Amino acid sequence: MSTMTRIQLPRTLRREDLRPLPSAAAPATAAPDPLDFPGYADKLAGLAHLDESVAVGLATLAGQDVVVALGDFAFLGGSMGRVHGDRVAHAMAVALRHRLPFLAVTSSGGARMQEGMVSLVQMARLAEGVRRLRDVGLPVLAHFTHPTTGGVHASYGALADVVVADDGATIGFAGPRVVEAFTGDAVGEDSHTAASALRSGLVDVVAAEGDAPLYLDAWVDLLHPALRHGPLPAAEHVEEPVVEHEAWQAVRAARRPDRPSARDLLAHVFDAHLELRGDRAGADDDAVVTAVARLGRRRVVVLGFDRRGAAGEPGRRPGQPTAAGFRKLRRAAELAERWGLPLVSFIDTPGADPSPDSDRAGLAAAIAETFVAVLAVRTPTVAVVTGEGGSGGALAIGACDRLLMQDDAVFEVIAPEGAASILHRDPTRAEEVAPLLRPTASDLRRLEICDRVVPGPTTYDPHTAVTALRAELAATIADLDAAPDRLAMRQRRYGA
Repeated sequence: MSTMTRIQLPRTLRREDLRPLPSAAAPATAAPDPLDFPGYADKLAGLAHLDESVAVGLATLAGQDVVVALGDFAFLGGSMGRVHGDRVAHAMAVALRHRLPFLAVTSSGGARMQEGMVSLVQMARLAEGVRRLRDVGLPVLAHFTHPTTGGVHASYGALADVVVADDGATIGFAGPRVVEAFTGDAVGEDSHTAASALRSGLVDVVAAEGDAPLYLDAWVDLLHPALRHGPLPAAEHVEEPVVEHEAWQAVRAARRPDRPSARDLLAHVFDAHLELRGDRAGADDDAVVTAVARLGRRRVVVLGFDRRGAAGEPGRRPGQPTAAGFRKLRRAAELAERWGLPLVSFIDTPGADPSPDSDRAGLAAAIAETFVAVLAVRTPTVAVVTGEGGSGGALAIGACDRLLMQDDAVFEVIAPEGAASILHRDPTRAEEVAPLLRPTASDLRRLEICDRVVPGPTTYDPHTAVTALRAELAATIADLDAAPDRLAMRQRRYGA
């Protein structure tokens, strides 16, 4: 099940690839030199053959129309003045009217100084344009080419839902020369690059030269309003296993290192997927996976804890999400709500990373905000415990319309070792304490916390478990689609 299909696309979008926008109401012609800036009119006259720093129009991606704003660095460094702002605002209005995705292909050094504040206020205009597109659930995509800096970046560029960056592109709020002028220090190789932006959770993918259109095509296929609400696979609920595991046996099975991870399940349960990377606040926690996936023809947003993620990081157990990890989860849940897509959570973590660094980064607040973001999703939400559910950090993505558990999984208020340390000051008594916590799928089914039990990979085999999980997800989402009182039921379940 591939994540990106190789298709024939131009190596990069060009002005000649754009078709006229479907609107007669073109923006009014702005005064070309609002400040009478010395020499500016002559500069514009000498560049008349390039027709401004941005072109707008329609392009075809995934066989569908997309509204595009295509920056041109050759025109005054791609800087944004009034005409640039008018064109992009008009393109956003067309996308809004015709319910089309908006794609910004950025190449800019920032706001145009020769137009002063007339230039700078375009940032607010275009941020407002993105806000309106968000309000109606239209996807906003960006392709960051070299360079992407300044006002274009800090308005409609960085506001994009999904960002594809060219490998080697310079990316940053201020360009390297401006940074050096203000700080007196040269910008290092680990800053202001596409690679550093990816590590810092600011872009979703860095594309090799010429590959950005492939990623954009795949993202449009997943997110275009004309495609994303297709039918689910026809499926019935699977028969619930009758096996009951002893508590410690289930804990050991849930922790087995060969158990499929969230990324394994993404690759085998769904028909296609692309990962969303980063928290947009400085980090991308690999212990957390977020993605848009296709189940049949229906698009869903997937949240998960990767049991092998962040392995090898000093002082941290694999699969333990940090504050940044929970911000990444919250971002994806908010996108599910914005786009009107079902939310699927895969729970498999020993718990949140309790290190001082993670705590100082706002771990508790990040967990709490993740609860709120997941509970706010108005589309169907389904969580599956696919391994070990460790305490409140795990539950943050589990407060859903339905909670499923694999029969060999566990969900614990605290790990048995922690409970034994509290009760007996002896973590070696974990096996003795485990049954007291009632953590197994059958225990939680009886307690009416788990809604259904599905086959697990150690009781059966990974292929049987994956096949059953795919069918159960499809049947459960279909049930929730048909439930007129679903949101009221969720509010009764988790409310007063």
